[in-house]
Amino acid sequence: MTHLTEFLAEYSPVLYNCERPSRYIGGEFLSVKKDFNKVDTKVLLAFPDKYEIGISNFGHKILYHIINSREDFLADRIYAPEKDFCELLDKYNKPLYSLDNKKAMNDFDFIGFALQYEMSYTTILKMLEMGKIPIFSNDREKSHPIIFAGGPCAYNPNPISKFVDLFLIGDGEEVVIEVMELYNKIKNDSSRGEILKKLSEIEGVYSPVYSKKRGPVKKRISNLKYENHPTTSPIPHSQSVHDRATIEIRRGCGRLCRFCQSAHTNLPIRERSKEDIINLAKDYVKNTGYDEYSLLSLSSNDHGKIEEIIEELNNHFKDTDVSVSLPSQRADRFSTKLGKLIHGVKKGSVTIAPEAGSQRMRDIINKNLNEEQIINATLASVENGWDKIKFYFIIGLPFEEYEDLNGIIDLLSKINQKCKERGFRLPKITCSIATFVPKPFTPFGVCAQNLPSMIKEKISYMRDKLKNGPFKNIKLNFHNPVVSQFEAFLTRGDERLNKFIFNLYKNGSYLDSWEENIDYDLYYKTALECGLNIDEETTKSYSYDDVLPWDILDCGINKEWFKNEYNRAKEAQTTIPCETKCSNCGVCPNFKTHKILDN
Repeated sequence: MTHLTEFLAEYSPVLYNCERPSRYIGGEFLSVKKDFNKVDTKVLLAFPDKYEIGISNFGHKILYHIINSREDFLADRIYAPEKDFCELLDKYNKPLYSLDNKKAMNDFDFIGFALQYEMSYTTILKMLEMGKIPIFSNDREKSHPIIFAGGPCAYNPNPISKFVDLFLIGDGEEVVIEVMELYNKIKNDSSRGEILKKLSEIEGVYSPVYSKKRGPVKKRISNLKYENHPTTSPIPHSQSVHDRATIEIRRGCGRLCRFCQSAHTNLPIRERSKEDIINLAKDYVKNTGYDEYSLLSLSSNDHGKIEEIIEELNNHFKDTDVSVSLPSQRADRFSTKLGKLIHGVKKGSVTIAPEAGSQRMRDIINKNLNEEQIINATLASVENGWDKIKFYFIIGLPFEEYEDLNGIIDLLSKINQKCKERGFRLPKITCSIATFVPKPFTPFGVCAQNLPSMIKEKISYMRDKLKNGPFKNIKLNFHNPVVSQFEAFLTRGDERLNKFIFNLYKNGSYLDSWEENIDYDLYYKTALECGLNIDEETTKSYSYDDVLPWDILDCGINKEWFKNEYNRAKEAQTTIPCETKCSNCGVCPNFKTHKILDN
């Protein structure tokens, strides 16, 4: 499969008969083309979800850029095909292949899976099967690729530890290059086991076989270097979920909401300088032709110079149709000036994430946000021309009472009332309401989850409340509580879940990150066959005095700090964000690092 014509001739029956073949042909504008036979080490970056999701993933774009920046290395891409394509590959006995080079998965030295979402685990196994690669690590030989994985779900590697050879913990920019460099030095004179053992000695690399004897594996922390940020990336043939240029302006979040894994595992805060952000945005838009750029961060308007950045970029793009987008807004940092700056030429919607409706619950989760700030941010948005507002809330949080659910409805009522008092037309408000999922390396990681039956009662309660008031402009969208239960089961699981995930995969579980593909009964049945009870596992409370499944890793935060934060939550006490004052979590002294702010 070295030439496109040969590839098309070989795979034409598959491509001709599948839906949307543009997902599988590669050759996108700005995709990287290298001579496969002239590089030392080859990595296949695998995203276990559909093309339109994976090609938008910024982490993948970073690694694709960094690896391909080296003349001696090559990074290619692969995404999970739809079920019809899988069936066609099987029918014509063809292996799953990479997009850029049209090479079989087995032709690569490494395959690196992105662990973005727990519900993708069975998809990883199916992709290995389609690539003719043994599912279990201990069945692979030296001729097979080394399977590594990284991303948010790597912070508890136990559930898939028998399928993945190495986990990259934390930031991947530097560690992935170190892994490839060492591999290149030792690959000819070492057995597969020796290679894995030596690679596992690199900081930030966890091996299920070799790392346990050495104590917790520390995550890797990378500074936001200009040269590591892409200013080009493959432009998808068909529409993707994020058709825009993405500029990462900040990594880490000092707000430390007690349910949020990303905030805790991405510390310390590292802000990119104003000058670098502006230059990256200009270059990315110029190189790709996108008419929108996104300033990416867990809390974008927490950047100290966010208004200056957008103001200067607005001036640069003033005679074009290029507009800016920000992820969900911090209500306490949303100003009228910022609202005017980000209005752009395309008015979509503004997203605000109060997470909880009552002040008591916002204090419990450490949101450091009050009702007045939420209402003022909404009014500023409406005043600046947005007629669509999105809110994010979570229900089923630890220590939640029904009065806290009333708080969500009361907050929405007050927003409508204030809009009327100002003479504003009521905006269309969409509330996305998720079920709390306890996550490793958070103060709430030890907490029990509400059963789906309890969440369904709370959903009915809130819907009834909404019916009894003037809320025609408000829509509530609830995440499926059963799916949230499966997420909780997987995210806190131990090594027993390897058998569960394998059996799920063997019974046809695939692309379960899409709700319509999930066989709910299969999950419960398979768990019981493996001696597991999903209800019992998800309603289980741990203690920070226990040995937790994820204690095999070290994210830098002291365990005692998590325990103290949990106790503060019980008393509805907040902790000051670390931008304002050090919260003494331990990351900086433990890892000999420090936060970087663009003051």
